[in-house]
Amino acid sequence: MAVTPAPLAGVTELADWIGEPIDAESADGKRALMCLRLASALVRQESGRTWLEDDGQLVTPVPEQAVMVTVYCASRVFDNREAQIQGGLDDSQAGWKVEESGAYLTATEKRMLAGFRAAGRTGLGTVATTRGEGPIAGTGWVPTDTPSVYFPW
Repeated sequence: MAVTPAPLAGVTELADWIGEPIDAESADGKRALMCLRLASALVRQESGRTWLEDDGQLVTPVPEQAVMVTVYCASRVFDNREAQIQGGLDDSQAGWKVEESGAYLTATEKRMLAGFRAAGRTGLGTVATTRGEGPIAGTGWVPTDTPSVYFPW
């Protein structure tokens, strides 16, 4: 059985952000923990970091950017688990966002986590199209004291 990594933020931090007390042992507390686990998974995937020690414990302290993005993402899911994007009362229409589960990172949050990602081999680069060999003898190039540097005769 796989060990579930600890969330990057706690239920207390989520309760402080939302502005409502959340009892960790209540149904809301268990739902809050699931929201934090989901948000932590998104943050870990986006950042490319786990913030876990070899023994599976959280690194102390977890960087503030990771904690804040986790809390904010978890609060979106906790407050709006049906992913409702529009609502109203009396004769007003309600809309639902069905293509997403409600857990996502905004562009700003992704930028906050971008500094943690290791540089990869993606992106635009340059490929040399000439050889690094020296000139062919008798072609009019004069060698210099610097290797691979020649000038015309």
